[in-house]
Amino acid sequence: MTEYELADYATSVMNNFLSTIAIYFSVVTAYVVAAYAAGDRLSKLQLTIVNGTFTIAAGIMGLLSFLLFSRFYELVSQAGHSRGETPLVDFRIPFGVLVTIVFLGCLLFMWSVRRKSDNA
Repeated sequence: MTEYELADYATSVMNNFLSTIAIYFSVVTAYVVAAYAAGDRLSKLQLTIVNGTFTIAAGIMGLLSFLLFSRFYELVSQAGHSRGETPLVDFRIPFGVLVTIVFLGCLLFMWSVRRKSDNA
C-alpha cells in the first residue's frame, strides 16, 4: 500500500470513528434525558425495554468506536514507523475506559432517579 493510499484509508477510518462516537453520545444523551424525564414513572417492563435497548445500542456503538479508533491508531503508527517518526501516544485504553465509564454512569443515573422516586 502506498503512503497516499494509507493516508486515505486512515482518513476514512477516522471519519467513521467520528461518526460512530457521535452516534454513541447521541444514544447516551437520549437515555439520560429519558431517565431524567420519565425514569421514575416507568413500569418494570418499560424499564427493562429501555435499559435493554440502551445496553445493546450503546454497547454496539461504543465497541465499534473503540475498534475504529484502535484501527486508526495502528494505521497512523504504521505510517509513522515507515518514515522513522516517533510513535504516537496510545490513547486506546483511556478511550475504552471513558466509553465504559460513560455507559455505566448512565445506568447509575437511571438507578438513582428510580431510587429517589422509591424513597419519596
